[in-house]
Amino acid sequence: MTQTTAAAPTAPAARPGPPALPAPAALVPLGTVPDEVAHPSGSTPARLRRFRDVVVATGLAVAILGTAVMALLTLTLRQSADDVEQLVRVQTIETDLLVADANATNTFLVGGLESPQRRAAYDAALAEVASLVAQAAQAQPADADALAALNAHVLDYAGLVEAARANNRQGLPVGAQYLRQASNGLRADALPVADALVRANTERADASLSTGWGWLLPLLGLAATAVLVVVQVRVARQFRRRVNPGLLTASLVLLGLSLASLVALVALATSVGVARGDFDDVNDAGTARLQANLAKSSESLTLIARGSGQAYEESWGASAAQVTDRLSGIRDASAFEQGWDAYAKVHTELRRLDDGGAWDDAVQLAVGSGPGSSNAAFGPFDQAAASFVAGTGTRAVDSLRSHQPGLVLGCVLTFLAGLGTAWSGSRGVAARLREYR
Repeated sequence: MTQTTAAAPTAPAARPGPPALPAPAALVPLGTVPDEVAHPSGSTPARLRRFRDVVVATGLAVAILGTAVMALLTLTLRQSADDVEQLVRVQTIETDLLVADANATNTFLVGGLESPQRRAAYDAALAEVASLVAQAAQAQPADADALAALNAHVLDYAGLVEAARANNRQGLPVGAQYLRQASNGLRADALPVADALVRANTERADASLSTGWGWLLPLLGLAATAVLVVVQVRVARQFRRRVNPGLLTASLVLLGLSLASLVALVALATSVGVARGDFDDVNDAGTARLQANLAKSSESLTLIARGSGQAYEESWGASAAQVTDRLSGIRDASAFEQGWDAYAKVHTELRRLDDGGAWDDAVQLAVGSGPGSSNAAFGPFDQAAASFVAGTGTRAVDSLRSHQPGLVLGCVLTFLAGLGTAWSGSRGVAARLREYR
C-alpha cells in the first residue's frame, strides 16, 4: 500500500504594514520665521545688492561726469573771454599801425616841419602797438611767433618813416620814395601778419563762445533719474511697498539737479548769445575802423604821387566798400554811418579838386583841421569807432567772466548732488536688505 505524504502547509502571505509616518519636523524656536517663508527666492538679497550697486554707481557717475561737464563749460567760457580780449588786442594793433601810417602820410603832405599834433598821434599809435604786442604775446603764447614777426616789420616801417621825414625836412624828393616804400612795406609785409592774427583769434573766440558742454548735464541728470525710478519700481514690486524714502529722496535730488541746470543753462545761453552779438559787433566795427584808416592813408598817398596814384585811389575804393559792408552788420551803427558818410563826401570833393588840377587846394583840404576838412570829418568817425570797439569788447569780456563764480558753484553743487544721490539711494536699498538679516 502506497503511503501518501501530506504536503506541508503554505505560509500565509505577509500583509503590508502601515505606511511609514514622516519624520517629525524639526522644532522651530518661537519667534523665528522659517527660511522658506523669509526667503521666497534665494536670489532676492543678491538682487538687492545689485540694485544698491546700480544706485551707488549712478550717483558717482553724476558726481564725476556732471562735475567734469561743468568744469569743461567753465573753462570754455573763461577761454572765450580771453579770446575776445585777445581779438580786441590784435585788432587794435593792426588799426594802430594804420592810424600811424595815416598820420605819417598826411603830415608828409605839409612839407618841411610836421604838424605837432600829427606827429604826437603817430608816436602814440606806435607806442601803443609796442605795448599791445608785448601784452598779446604774454596772453596767448600761440600768437608769440607771429607777433615777433609783426614787431620786426613795424621796426622796419618806423625806420623808413624816419628816413622819409629827414629827407622831407630838407626838401629832398627822395623822402617821398622812402614814405611810399614804408607804406607799401606795411601793407605787403606787416598787414598780412596782422590779418592772420585777427583771423586766428576770431576763429578761437567764435569756437569758444558756446554752452554746448553744459547741455550734457541735464541729460545726464534725467538719465540717472530714470535709472533710479526703475530701481524703485523693482523694489516696490518685490516688497509690495510703493515708496522707498531713500530712493525717492535720491530721485528728487537728481530731478532737481536736472531742472535747475536746465534753467541755469537757458539763462547762460541767453547771456552768451548777447556776448556773441557784442563779439560780432566788435569784429565788424574793428574791421571797419581798420579799413577806414587804410583808406585815409591811401588818400594821402594818392596826393603824394601827384597824378600817378591811381593804385592808391583804387585801394581807397576797396577799403571804403569794406567799411560800408562792415557797418551794415553792426546792430546800431547810425553814428558810424553818418560819420563815414561825412568823410566820404569830403573825399569826393578832394578828388574833384585834384582831378581838376587844383592839387594845392586838394592838399589843403586833406591836411587841414578846420570845419569841412578831411581830418575834421574823419576824426569823429575814428574816435567813435575806437570807443565803440573798446567799450563793447570790455562789456563782452566782463559778461563772460561774470559767470565764472556761478559756474564754479555749479561744479561743487553737482558733485555734492551726485554723492548725495549715492548715499541716500544706497540707504534706501539697505533698509530692505536689512529685513533679510
